[in-house]
Amino acid sequence: MLVEGTHFELKKNTPGEIGKKSIACSISDIAAMGCSAKYAVVSICFPHETKTKFAKELFLGMKREADAYDIKIIGGDIVSGKKMLAINVVMYGKNDGLNPVTRSGAKISDAIMVTGTLGGSILRKHIAFKPRLREGLVLNKKFSINSMIDISDGLVADLNHILEESKVGAILYRDKIPISTDAKKLARKTGLSALYHALHDGEDYELLFTLSNKESEKLLASKPLQVRLSKIGHIKKSNGIVMQDSKGKLRIINPIGYKHFK
Repeated sequence: MLVEGTHFELKKNTPGEIGKKSIACSISDIAAMGCSAKYAVVSICFPHETKTKFAKELFLGMKREADAYDIKIIGGDIVSGKKMLAINVVMYGKNDGLNPVTRSGAKISDAIMVTGTLGGSILRKHIAFKPRLREGLVLNKKFSINSMIDISDGLVADLNHILEESKVGAILYRDKIPISTDAKKLARKTGLSALYHALHDGEDYELLFTLSNKESEKLLASKPLQVRLSKIGHIKKSNGIVMQDSKGKLRIINPIGYKHFK
């Protein structure tokens, strides 16, 4: 679900961009299971003062994104309310004979890998990202992926979801975290480090996954994806996340990404 003021701003984002993002976020959920997306059901609560032109442009943004991935919007509901715009999309996927990848299968000594670069999504990527649907499907078809999630709440927060469900811990390699150009730009504005933004900013919508070290080497050697891949750590037995620097020094990293409840 996308809610005005949390996932988009009406003063900053066009209705077409908002519509696109609402579909793309749900596609990303299917991508994280290594499956293909087929159908969408859309429900929207419009503020009472919403103009017809705005609604049409929002729907067009949805349709364009759905069409780009051969997804059919098959139904939904519309209501109006007093204040905020809210959009809910239910996406139906197909496993194509594959076992969907879950968050609960990470194994001790697994490599931790991620697509793309991370951090600074607030500058643009959060509203204009491309869901990694093809990448998730290729990973599931050609490699033995033990666990996977899309990064919506932040690298550390979403890695923690995998760790909690798999009942394991992780070591991250500080020098291997793929920091985006936008994370570096944002760091100059916030005074926080670019690494901090890469670790904790949400809405990157990259795929974070674990697989055996042997499979990770096979993946890096074969290069089946037209996207950057980084091996950023490994799974350990004890709970929690620690970061290792180039000198081998360890420090505890707490998951402080986006939280839905306080």
